Amino acid sequence: MSFEGEKVIISIIGMAFLVFRVWIVEFKLTEQLQFRRRYFSRFFSYYTCLALSMDLGFWPFNVMVMVAFPILIVTSIWDINFMRRFKSQEHWAKTWRWGLLERITLHPPVVLVAVYMILMGGRNFIEPPNLIIMGLVIIVLFLPFFLLDVRWTKRYKWPEAVLIIGLLTSSGASLLLAEAFLWGVSVW
Repeated sequence: MSFEGEKVIISIIGMAFLVFRVWIVEFKLTEQLQFRRRYFSRFFSYYTCLALSMDLGFWPFNVMVMVAFPILIVTSIWDINFMRRFKSQEHWAKTWRWGLLERITLHPPVVLVAVYMILMGGRNFIEPPNLIIMGLVIIVLFLPFFLLDVRWTKRYKWPEAVLIIGLLTSSGASLLLAEAFLWGVSVW
């Protein structure tokens, strides 16, 4: 298969995955997910779908996948706890299979895409024109957390919000520092 054929397949997978994620989160499981539909990890999932739909050729979405990667490794304990308590949660009784599918397609694809990018030379996927633009892109793409995620807006599970902010900040700053010192991206 040619390189162009691979790009088309990646784009089709990304678009199909985005349609599926929007459908399952915004339509199928609205009652079960409730306000959790606006958790930031679901936005990371959307960013991953968008990155794939653009055949991993649009660096701002690729940056979000790379920033999410270490965060999802650290917070994987939340997935483990979710799976352990899943069957005991009454709001999943009727749709537990869909709920399980939603959760399985939430974090693991982001991690898999990030690992793929790293193995294929991660730097090739994130080449910003300068650090200021990259920093602005990171801030803009993080806005849904500060505007919509109830862990921040309503102080729900408040220690989680602080942990997420710390992880977002450290992961984003690490990527900016790598761009500056390892790859020589200029500030302006």
